Amino acid sequence: MINLRVVTYLIIGVGLTIGFVLLRDTTWVGNEQLHTLMEALATLLALVVGALSLVRFYTKKNNMFLFIGTGFLGTAFLDGYHAIVTSAYFKPFMLSDNISLIPWSWVASREFLSIFMLLSFLVWRRETQQANRAPISELNVYLFSIIFTLASFLFFTFVPLPRAYYPEFVFHRPEELLPALFFGLALIGYLHKGYWRHNAFEHWLVISLIIGFTSQAVFMSFSGSLFDFEFDAAHTLKKVSYICVLTGLLYNMFHVYTKAEEANRAKSDFLNIMSHELRTPLTVILGYTPILSNPKNLPSVKHMMTALENKHSSHQETTENIEAVLTEISKYIKKMETSGSHLLMLINDMLDLSKIEAGQMEIHLQHVCANSTIRSIIEQFRQIATDKDITISLRETQEIVLADEIRLKQILINLISNALKYTDQGSISISTMRKGELLEFSIADTGCGVPECDHQTVFERFKQVDETASRKAGGTGLGLAITKRLIELQGGQITISSTLGHGSTFMFTIPLAPVTQYTI
Repeated sequence: MINLRVVTYLIIGVGLTIGFVLLRDTTWVGNEQLHTLMEALATLLALVVGALSLVRFYTKKNNMFLFIGTGFLGTAFLDGYHAIVTSAYFKPFMLSDNISLIPWSWVASREFLSIFMLLSFLVWRRETQQANRAPISELNVYLFSIIFTLASFLFFTFVPLPRAYYPEFVFHRPEELLPALFFGLALIGYLHKGYWRHNAFEHWLVISLIIGFTSQAVFMSFSGSLFDFEFDAAHTLKKVSYICVLTGLLYNMFHVYTKAEEANRAKSDFLNIMSHELRTPLTVILGYTPILSNPKNLPSVKHMMTALENKHSSHQETTENIEAVLTEISKYIKKMETSGSHLLMLINDMLDLSKIEAGQMEIHLQHVCANSTIRSIIEQFRQIATDKDITISLRETQEIVLADEIRLKQILINLISNALKYTDQGSISISTMRKGELLEFSIADTGCGVPECDHQTVFERFKQVDETASRKAGGTGLGLAITKRLIELQGGQITISSTLGHGSTFMFTIPLAPVTQYTI
């Protein structure tokens, strides 16, 4: 799939360039009526793309779609203005002739869209690299778009425009190279981002950027006059690039709808699982409560009472009877304590998830020694590992991370307890490795592993590989979802490498503390 997409990108880019070379001497010439019709169609396409992008943004907020949607809506107005003011009807009322007005108003539209496409990548990069980022103001994005478009309208209406064609240069329209530059930078950014490998929307977005870059740098920059082959080809390619983004949006929205349906089913499964998880410890607690509230019915108490009634019982027998009573009561209380702890863990998980999804989870960053934190967590699980005959090893490196210590411990507890839960024999290896400005934590086990088809969904809320309530390991399916969100809130990412039957390795990153602020 990845190789096929790479080949597709190369064919489109190289194919368009070769097509330009072969057809550039074509004598085809368009006209004002055809141009107005083409730009009216472009306006409609941009409006649809912009509206759908913003619907996608407000469905599940992702600032990339905010910038793409705003960029296409602004482009729709600029394309519409470009179509109207350059039409035969409005031509007598404009200060500049069409020979200047048409190319310059075209450049404004392309410049605007290319800037917003680049911003859509930059905002993603900002959000993934900065843990304490300030939120993006939707109002500011909309205001920038409105101000740019209104300024363009006024400029083209009241300012005499310079010539747009420079036949003495290699590029007859050098102004086209600026939007080409921004399209090219956005293309490089999205290719480097890498989501095109598995994300249908970003795959089509990359195709759109390739077409946008080629239409600007290859076709329109060599246009020598209005309505020549290069001019009309670039206008056609612009609409093709819009259609590509529209196609990607439709794929993406279908995917969102499908995921929503899956989420509804997952919630139903989760409720079934949760009812089992809650009912089991509650049954234990409520089952032992009547016994402890009426201790005379305990076998050990009955035996002791009988012995006490026998006045000939020795002191040693009395002591043994009392110890038997205390042992029996202690056994029941420990079971109730274990069940109560399990209930508290379930409630805390649900509260954490609700806080995260409501944006109310507070992260307090501080300097944390990674190895000492890991060692303290390992000690908590040492007895469980010994009981299962599992060895836990730690490969140490002396690094300080900038993290919330409580939440970092919660992350490690979730991952190590998961490793212990799904490992019946073998070992668990924990290590840390510096990667640039990040520290990568790795928790590897020799357990049952996770099928490759579940690697993308294992971090989703309410999702488990085995979703039946009677599954061996138990759990609610919230642990990894919470873990992923806590890592992202601290500026890191988590991934999984696993083969069914051959264990799993969970790797996550946390930003390192600035070197100037600590010494080892």
